Amino acid sequence: MKEKISVVIAVYNGAPYIREQLDSLVRQTYPIFELIVQDDHSTDATFDILQEYARRYPYVHVFRNESRKGMNENFFSAMERTTGDYIAICDADDIWEADKLENQINRIGDNWLCGGISKPFTEAGSLDYDSRKPNCSIERLIHIASIFPGHTLLLKREILPLVLPLRRFPIIYDHLISLIAGSYGKVTFVNKVLVNYRVHTTSATYTVPVMSRSGKGNRRLPNILRSVIRTVSLYIEINADMRDWFKMIVIILLSLPPEGAVHTDALAIARLRSQKGFLNYVRLTFLYVRLRRKLFHVEEKDGLFTLLRAVYFPISSSDYFRYMSKSHNKYV
Repeated sequence: MKEKISVVIAVYNGAPYIREQLDSLVRQTYPIFELIVQDDHSTDATFDILQEYARRYPYVHVFRNESRKGMNENFFSAMERTTGDYIAICDADDIWEADKLENQINRIGDNWLCGGISKPFTEAGSLDYDSRKPNCSIERLIHIASIFPGHTLLLKREILPLVLPLRRFPIIYDHLISLIAGSYGKVTFVNKVLVNYRVHTTSATYTVPVMSRSGKGNRRLPNILRSVIRTVSLYIEINADMRDWFKMIVIILLSLPPEGAVHTDALAIARLRSQKGFLNYVRLTFLYVRLRRKLFHVEEKDGLFTLLRAVYFPISSSDYFRYMSKSHNKYV
């Protein structure tokens, strides 16, 4: 008997693109048990289009909010409507590869979460993307949300009782889910393109990229100096906001049941980063050096460059929080 997958779409004013996404869903090689689409009180033709698909496909169930809930609450409340063994999160304006669900259900195993590669595109064509398999450690997940784009996620239903009570925190839904799964080491990844991600520069989650994927070219002295100048300036500007972020991370991690948790080092990092003081900074640096193989996008060879990156990580990691800057678009 096949495992049942519920697909969840939270949409607002998605009429221009949602047909393409829905068509990619109905073509999945692994059957969808139910498609829950929750319209966040759209003002365009979105709801009419959804009703059209609901009439054509019995497993499509459409709901409409009486008032705006916002992205996070729209997704969380839509997840509560699901009844499948697994939940796949879906954005209304992307296009799934036909074998997305099949690849993930074959990969997830005993894990709670399975991500994949998201290939960005605009109406003008495809964009460059990082095809490397990312580091999925909880030590990295407390710093950065974009390891697992929400629109690629497949999660096991048993994670919901841990996720939903923490929805009150001001953290994007996909990052919260990833943090919880990562806290128990129950994360895996399909190292292939699963979703074609439509890029909108006006999106709430869009952040101007700092540079393309890491490589030897970025290790040239002029590039390193530019990076140091940029990140020091950014660190000085947003350090107080980052402390508040890590205070929240401490509360979230401490809210989780300790049985099976593997986030001891991540919790130590978050505590040090939430506090002021030179000695705390020194302790944090030593901790980053010890954990250096878990911090960066991919596990690097344990050489001098990796060691130096870890020493500088208390400051360079401000890049992950550049959206906190009042003028983050200048950090390119």
